Amino acid sequence: MKKSLLFALFVLGSSLTTFAQVKVGYLNPNAVLAQLPGVTAVDAEIEILVNQRDGELITKSTKLQEDFSAYEQQRPQLTPEQQSTMENELLQRNQELEQERQGYLNEITQRRATMMQPIIEKMDAAIKAVADSMGLDLVLNEGTSYGDAIVFYAAEERLNITQNVIDKLNAE
Repeated sequence: MKKSLLFALFVLGSSLTTFAQVKVGYLNPNAVLAQLPGVTAVDAEIEILVNQRDGELITKSTKLQEDFSAYEQQRPQLTPEQQSTMENELLQRNQELEQERQGYLNEITQRRATMMQPIIEKMDAAIKAVADSMGLDLVLNEGTSYGDAIVFYAAEERLNITQNVIDKLNAE
């Protein structure tokens, strides 16, 4: 019993020693990306695409609204079969418009991801280079995509490598 307890304490002590030797840094990737000129170009191109797609959707949505208003005015003169046919047509067009809107959103998201990929790869390489030069084993994101903090406390400001990564990217 004594031997197993000593062994367990040895294993626990060894693992704590190993964990204590991990050097960790953190950064704010949004702050890094905000400093890169390529991101501004991507955002501008995406904004153009969004405006174009919004214009197309607004035109189709306005036409659908006009057709619905016309249907509402004609409704008292229509037979129940005609009403049903027109309502089904309007509902179908509305569903198609919604699917088209969802398709546009997916297209924009995918297009931005594709355009950002080389920038993200460049940032990742800079993070790795800075981490290697500082002897870091692990680099954390300072926060979540929702703005919640992941790093609540750091004993030393030098663990925040955000500016180091920005400097590395600007030097390239």
